[in-house]
Amino acid sequence: MMAFTTDDGEVIKAADQAAAIVEGRAKTEYVGTTKLITIRIPMHLAIKLQAMAQKSGKSRNATIATLLEVGLEEVRERLDDKTIEELREIENELHADTLSAEA
Repeated sequence: MMAFTTDDGEVIKAADQAAAIVEGRAKTEYVGTTKLITIRIPMHLAIKLQAMAQKSGKSRNATIATLLEVGLEEVRERLDDKTIEELREIENELHADTLSAEA
């Protein structure tokens, strides 16, 4: 979902798109491979998450994926170039490991 530019040059950030989804002004659909990850979150976050999922009409899973993408984008925008490059190297290694495990 990362930031994207419309035909008229407007840049829309992931957070803006996520807010529009919750308010019913936008739609989203993910196509691609997924990975099952089990997490524990504090109850107050679970309640906020469920409320947001219900309001948007999306599944809890789709809501988590959207919010995680927003959070990652926002944090990455605040990192220096060296840290971003280190993250890309780690991501590439993890991706290669995943591909070799599937083969």
